[in-house]
Amino acid sequence: MTVTLIFLILAIILRDIFNPPTYTRFALPLPQPPGQPPLPPFIYFDIDTRFTPTQAFRIKTIIADVVSQWKAHLTQKWNGGLNNGVSLWAACAQTYAFNGLKPVWQLTPVPNGLTALNEAMDLLTQRFIENGFGGVVAKVDYQIPTPVTSSTIRGKTAFRRNNVPLSITVNPIQIDRGDLTNGALEGSLVHAWLHRVGYTHPPNTYTTYFSGEAAMCYMRGYAPKNPNLPDSFFTQLFD
Repeated sequence: MTVTLIFLILAIILRDIFNPPTYTRFALPLPQPPGQPPLPPFIYFDIDTRFTPTQAFRIKTIIADVVSQWKAHLTQKWNGGLNNGVSLWAACAQTYAFNGLKPVWQLTPVPNGLTALNEAMDLLTQRFIENGFGGVVAKVDYQIPTPVTSSTIRGKTAFRRNNVPLSITVNPIQIDRGDLTNGALEGSLVHAWLHRVGYTHPPNTYTTYFSGEAAMCYMRGYAPKNPNLPDSFFTQLFD
């Protein structure tokens, strides 16, 4: 390790000690899908004040869009009250996800990608309830990595079932990129949130693993894979 790198690391540590980040809270209206327990009207996020207003607006939009797809899944699964529907998202996961189908803290095996997607969305429901009713507020942290495109939206894997905030670390450089669609960034958020409910995968391995395939399904609009579009086109945005 060079002297310059040592001083850089020390400078970052000292900066964080003596100039810790500050946050501002925002409330996001929570959709109310059918067939669910009482849900809070809002979920809450503390966002780092270093994000510009434009960046913060895009982050809020990305979160709201993912929450909207959570609602769409639950509505399709509810199937008018029969609760036997297969959502577009679950059907896609059934086709491509075969490994890492259960959270790391869960002992009971999960048979297939469809069941895994249903359980993952139920876990998100639990997280929203913990947040809106229980005060388990999520943080949106600011971090520019080295190299600057090596991270997009990152979530640490949760090793327990309950009371885990949906906290994420966001790279503002990626948020500023006009060539990245909101859908691409939303897929990165889905992957991060799947880590926050306990799903994981081997390092840099996403194909066939639930936390990778479910996010890629989202990014493709639940369409089948295109042989001319490799998985790496999507997984470059995963952490």
